[in-house]
Formats: sequence, C-alpha cells, structure tokens
Amino acid sequence: MKQTTLLRSAILAGSALVAGFAFAGDDPVPAAPSSGLDVELGFGYSSEYLFRSINFGDDLFYTNIGLSGSGSLPIVGDVDLSAGLDLRTVSVAGGISDTANGSVSGQEMRISAAATKALGSLDLTVGVTNYSYFGTAGAGSPDVMEPYIALSTELAGLNVGIGVYDQDWFATLDNYIEITAGRSVELGGLGLCVKGVIGTWNEFDDTHYGICVGLPIDASDSITITPHVSAVFGDTFSGDDEFSAGVNLGFGF
Repeated sequence: MKQTTLLRSAILAGSALVAGFAFAGDDPVPAAPSSGLDVELGFGYSSEYLFRSINFGDDLFYTNIGLSGSGSLPIVGDVDLSAGLDLRTVSVAGGISDTANGSVSGQEMRISAAATKALGSLDLTVGVTNYSYFGTAGAGSPDVMEPYIALSTELAGLNVGIGVYDQDWFATLDNYIEITAGRSVELGGLGLCVKGVIGTWNEFDDTHYGICVGLPIDASDSITITPHVSAVFGDTFSGDDEFSAGVNLGFGF
C-alpha cells in the first residue's frame, strides 16, 4: 500500500485514527498473523477544533495512538488493517460552568477501524468510526457510529481520494462526501505537506473548501514535530471563514 509522508503527517496531526477491527458474520475468522506492526503515538494542540467546516470550540488538545499492519482475510486476500484511539479536549464557548471566561470543557473519544485493499492502482478502504462525548459540554450526547468507504490513488504527482461517510450527526443532512488531494514538497531539506479538501453535505448543496499545511521536522528517527495551519472557506456551518494553527508531537515505533 502507499505509505506517503503526507499520509503519516496527517495521521500524526490528529486525523481520525482507527481502533479495534471486527469481522462481519456470526463466526468470524481471525486474520493471518501480521507481516509487521507499526505503532504511532501523537500529542497535539490546535487553536480551533475544525471538523468538516464545523468549529467545535477553542484550544483543542488531543492524544492518539494508532496501530497498522497487514494480513490475509478469507475471500478478500491481502489487506492492510489499521486501528487506533483518539482522545480530544476542547473549550466550548457560551457555557456557564466556567465563570471566568464563559466556557465549558468537552471531551471526545474516537474509536475506529479500517481495512484497505489494493485494487490495481486504487486503494479501497472500508471502515467505521465511533464518536463518544464526555465532560460538561458533551453530557448526555449519544454515541455516533459512522461507517465509511473511500478510494485513493496517485494522480499527476498528487495523493487523491474520495470518501463517503454515512453520517448520523444531523437528521436533516445527507451523507457527507469528501474529496482530498495533497502532496509532500521538499523545502530546504524539509518535507512540506499540503492537503486540500472539498467537503459537501446534501448532494453538493452545501460545500466547503479547505487547505492544511504541515511542516514535519524529524527530531530523531522516531520523533516528529509538525507545526501546521489550516483554513476552511465556503459553506461553513458558522457562515464565516475558519482558521486554525497548532503543533503535533509524533512518535513512531
């Protein structure tokens, strides 16, 4: 499978990591032993929590751990499996618990799973993400289970992909569709990672555009520091353009 610098940087920067893989069926057959297991651990901060054009609050702190490896499944054959856990804390404005600044804290936990199969020049990924909410801001919020399917490939020097997410966030919105394109560019001996996003709800009626730029700096063979900035435009949920900046500390094993 394609293991690009851009993909690794995006994972360590706090994208939805995946955790726990379960096979369909009443009598699941375990995968063959992995040909290798990669472990990634990340810690990070972002000035804003931007997710699919929604600004969930300020001062996002996150921790994530991801596992990835390869195996062989019945009928499907060789696949790449990934698993991980993502914990996030954010300050939500407008609350009454914090009398000093009028905000409350909210915690989010993501547990996800994915399997990727190479189909010629295309990679097909099928996965699921479960979102849970805690803290004052998230009290009483139900879990959200979101399956998705995505295709990715390399095209004209870019890593491009499209994913369809069976979102259950808002009953009035259809499935979320996201198109991405990115690449890693050498800049003075450093790899500058640039990723563009087009996201849409309601069959392209509400569409936003985003860009994220990260600069992974190798502190050692296993430690990477990545400052990053991002911006979102178009039909955002707030109606305003959104911007954020932050840094991530990633460990690879």
